[in-house]
Amino acid sequence: MKKIILITLILTTLNIFAIDKVYYTDTLPKELTSYDKKANPHEALSKAMQKAKKSGKKILLIVGGDWCKWCGAMDNFFDDHEEIARDFYGSFEIVRVYYGKDISKEGKSLLIQFPPLKGTPHFYILDSNAKLLKSVDTAYMERGYGYHRKKVIEFINQNAKVNIKKEK
Repeated sequence: MKKIILITLILTTLNIFAIDKVYYTDTLPKELTSYDKKANPHEALSKAMQKAKKSGKKILLIVGGDWCKWCGAMDNFFDDHEEIARDFYGSFEIVRVYYGKDISKEGKSLLIQFPPLKGTPHFYILDSNAKLLKSVDTAYMERGYGYHRKKVIEFINQNAKVNIKKEK
């Protein structure tokens, strides 16, 4: 009985001092890390265009939804790889666009300007005038139930304004 009480006391004490991990992505504005059905993607793109003109970065439209398994897997990947997340979010002006059965008319009117997507998440890389530079099906970066570290780094290096560190 004393052992049970001691073990319970130790576990309770450890639990009190346990600190929830704060991910880098938790420090970013919500519009960069979640898909909002109600957000106006035209307004978000307009803001990103202004920022891109000042920063010299490309715009990255990330099309998906909170319902999407692979979108969640990508978010988890960035939670688990902080350095890559910093490079990814720091290399582009990012706009998340909700896509799903209940997509808004604003979302439809924005996405109709670009080639059809084959799956989600899908990336559209734009210049600072919102001219399409590249349409990217992210399926090639998938690995198992997550994303391939080397392929994500290669994506950033090939498409961002400035290259980041190479995969070792």
